[in-house]
Amino acid sequence: MQVVKVFNNNVVLGVDDRGVERVLLGRGLGFQMSPGTEVDPARIERVFVPSGATSAERIAAFVDEIPMADIELTEKVVAMARERLGPHVTEHVLVPLADHLSFALRRAAGGTTEIEYPLRWEVQYLYPGEVAVARAALDLVEQERGVRLPDIEAVPIALHLVNAQFGASDLGQMVQMTALLHQILAVIREEYGTEIDEDSVEVARFVTHLRYLFLRERQGKKLSETPAELHAALRNARPREYTSAGRVGELLHDEFGWTITIDEVLYLALHVSRLVDVASPTPVTGPGREVEP
Repeated sequence: MQVVKVFNNNVVLGVDDRGVERVLLGRGLGFQMSPGTEVDPARIERVFVPSGATSAERIAAFVDEIPMADIELTEKVVAMARERLGPHVTEHVLVPLADHLSFALRRAAGGTTEIEYPLRWEVQYLYPGEVAVARAALDLVEQERGVRLPDIEAVPIALHLVNAQFGASDLGQMVQMTALLHQILAVIREEYGTEIDEDSVEVARFVTHLRYLFLRERQGKKLSETPAELHAALRNARPREYTSAGRVGELLHDEFGWTITIDEVLYLALHVSRLVDVASPTPVTGPGREVEP
């Protein structure tokens, strides 16, 4: 491993034999080092791999400010999340999540225990798997540090874990996506006058499909083409649901500028049909009507 750039006495940018750049952390690692010199592997304590979403400079700035104990704690959280959620939770989430946890711990030490995050309720039912892991992370923080962070901190931690699937540069896009998912479900509720069970398998499948649609669009991928007869059959059998799927496509186009293909509309229509089939009518109030409690 050779030095490419020295950020400070403890952090350098190195490159391996395959030309892959890595941010290296170690006590005194950058002292009297210069570009082109070899790095002693025994002195490297941590290795961070830059990605398109997080530059080497940004990683170096974070690492320089985050206490090593907070990085080690976050490594345990990431390992647990990967075990429970899958291999998409890579080391790329380590630095932004460590930055968040470190800041949350500083807030708690300063006596600030309550903070509000947008889309609190939406995150809890749109991403139940990530929220469950985030709550376990709060337990781990308490176990390791003796500090109980507020339960609301499960929201941003869960968003970081969702973000691990998409590789966005910050949580802003995840907040935008979450708000839009909530809006899409609201459109279906209003259009069909139904109550959607947020804990149902159908909602979970629909949200999962939408999440992968987001991922495909970010990666520039499209679904494989489906036979025209299948489109015609569904459009004839469930015209209303097919139209609703088209409205969802329009929302995605208006929000992100994406062109949603007819194949995506087909699968959206199938999911809308399943939601409608299991949903219950919304109670109606008015003269002579009583609503069940």
